[in-house]
Amino acid sequence: MLRKKYKKLCFLFTALLAISFSCSSDTSTEFNQETFEELIPALLIPEDPGLITAIECPALIETQSTCTANIGDTQVSFIVEGPDSSGGINVVTEFGLIWAEEVSQELKGQLDSDLGISHQVVCDPKVRVAEEGQSFSCIVTDPSEGTHVFTVKVNDSLGNLDLQLIHGTSNG
Repeated sequence: MLRKKYKKLCFLFTALLAISFSCSSDTSTEFNQETFEELIPALLIPEDPGLITAIECPALIETQSTCTANIGDTQVSFIVEGPDSSGGINVVTEFGLIWAEEVSQELKGQLDSDLGISHQVVCDPKVRVAEEGQSFSCIVTDPSEGTHVFTVKVNDSLGNLDLQLIHGTSNG
């Protein structure tokens, strides 16, 4: 089993008052829901906000609301706390992400070590939510034996992975 040591992403973001509240007048403290929802992708995945789609948040009039967003084909939930009396908003997530680049590097390192030759590895999609049932498709190019297709399956929310050879082709 290919194990991915994985640090669970639990983080807290504070959206700034100046961004989340409308600035139409010097005394305005009206919360701007649309502006806040536009900020969510950058808060959840600052490395690549374009991976977030289909954001749904109720009107933030309570002190705590549950929102959802899609990362790839997976829906994730997160909690929005606020706005508080000073206008601060906290976004709290408890889901983890596994990046294809990290999976590629780990698979390459394991294969290079086990077989003593250098491989090229490309995995897709770019990111998956760390939960059971998610998977990456990886293409491994080996100069002596051709191309091999692997599936890397996520076993749990800790990011433990299993590797399965789907098929390979020979260069000769």
